[in-house]
Amino acid sequence: MKGLLLLCVLALAFAAVTTHAQLQSCPARCGKQADGMECPNNLCCSKDGYCGLGVDYCSAGAGCQSGACYDNKICGTQANGTFRYGYCGLGPEFCGTGCQNGACSTDKPCGNKANGAACTNNYCCSLYGSCGLGKDYCGTGCQSGACN
Repeated sequence: MKGLLLLCVLALAFAAVTTHAQLQSCPARCGKQADGMECPNNLCCSKDGYCGLGVDYCSAGAGCQSGACYDNKICGTQANGTFRYGYCGLGPEFCGTGCQNGACSTDKPCGNKANGAACTNNYCCSLYGSCGLGKDYCGTGCQSGACN
């Protein structure tokens, strides 16, 4: 009897560890696939219900459900975000190398390194005073923006 009980406890412990590992490796879900949940940190919700940045997540033509979606039209002077090759967007694909206009560099000084200046596009200002997205910017010590 004790052996059977021990076997059951071990099986449950293994199942709990396996499930926890699977949950940690899963990308964030959003949109209609996740009861209307929205993505954190300015990420877009793709047509398939996953959080991320770039054309596959943020383009209205690709089915962006929420977040910083854009419609792939040529950017005007009032464009939200940045543009590259004449198309609007957010994230390193648009705001990094090759960016033509807007908030082209997310790695700008902010907060305590820039007299309290905030980051553009609601990017997070890290503990060390630079703009960006992700846990290094939006986690512990985040000064402004879409902090966690």
